[in-house]
Amino acid sequence: MQHPDALDDVPELKKAVDAVCDAAPSEARRKQIRAHARELVRALRHPDHPRTVADDLADVFNRASLQAFERLALAGELRDRGPVRPTSQATANVRSGVMALLQRELGLEIVHLRTQKERPRITPVDVDRHEERLRANLQAVADYTCRQTGGAIPDGLLTRPYPRWARIVALVSVVLDTGARVGELCALRMDDLSPTLREARITRRPQNGMPQDPDVVEIYRLCHATRAALQRWCQVRRQLMTGSTGGEEWLWPSIRGQRAALQPLGASRTYIQTVTEINIKLAGTKGWEPMPVRMEFLRRGVAEPARVIRPQTPDTERAVQLIERVEAAGRQLAALPATASITADGRKAREKARHALREAWRSGIKHRVQLEALGNSALAAPDFPRAGWNPELLRTLDWDPTARIESPS
Repeated sequence: MQHPDALDDVPELKKAVDAVCDAAPSEARRKQIRAHARELVRALRHPDHPRTVADDLADVFNRASLQAFERLALAGELRDRGPVRPTSQATANVRSGVMALLQRELGLEIVHLRTQKERPRITPVDVDRHEERLRANLQAVADYTCRQTGGAIPDGLLTRPYPRWARIVALVSVVLDTGARVGELCALRMDDLSPTLREARITRRPQNGMPQDPDVVEIYRLCHATRAALQRWCQVRRQLMTGSTGGEEWLWPSIRGQRAALQPLGASRTYIQTVTEINIKLAGTKGWEPMPVRMEFLRRGVAEPARVIRPQTPDTERAVQLIERVEAAGRQLAALPATASITADGRKAREKARHALREAWRSGIKHRVQLEALGNSALAAPDFPRAGWNPELLRTLDWDPTARIESPS
């Protein structure tokens, strides 16, 4: 059964509410306006309010009437359902704004229920300084880890808490180079790292986007320090994944238990725990400044990195052409003697192979498809780095050169 609308008791107010709602930017805002207008009507019916629904709106919106309304509302006396309980200051601020909108629509002098305090000015972030400090911190963490573990795999780096430290250093480095949000980071797969480990692919999911909006795929260059951090993480990751089933495709598998991908909430919690631990361990170290303990602060003040926008999936005909180029570049490298690397022909062949790999990867062709193409070219697996493949990434992928990927039927 539909309940009568409280606004029907004050037609002139209802008309003003309708007009204000028509100009509102969203349905959520319209609901706020109507809710607080109905709250005002309930105040006019309350025995402790000096006005009634029969009074002129100029009297309803005078200072004494509005102050009585606010006292009842703050005490929770005007709730239309549930127990009586005080309302929050945030709700009171919204209520004040709605009353001001209605007064303006009615042509009345605006009487604010509460005056908004001037917010303190935010000091602009020095972008260069912020990013420089974060990168210096990451290098300090890497240096400390190396001193404590000797950089040994598996005896050193797999000792708690260093696997988490290695992951955080790599993860934060990727954020600085790409500006990725936590959900975008958690969605990263091994295929989102280029074969050379010089670029990363981020699938953007805009926060205010509609479900039907297509994802935007962007490609970012990775600096030397980020590549080093990713190589170290790949070393740790490979040992963690030994004997595991599932999760091989994710860049950031869970360190404990099943190797599933990190989820945004888990990533945020792990980040807070790990960075807090790092800040405590390195406190007092020369030049150390505490790292931000919330992930959202990482992106604040970091300059927007340069990017290349690419389609999420390659055109079929172009994909075939790109794979053929990779295979042809592999054949050219395979035909050269090992000593040709220092010759002009050798350098030219290597550059051609790297370019073919980069374009194939940028177009969305998966690592194992490219590896199979190189395998078909007669280039020996140990020589794949000559074509541009990062050796540590190759070891992490654990590609079997005798395996062949079946073409889809």
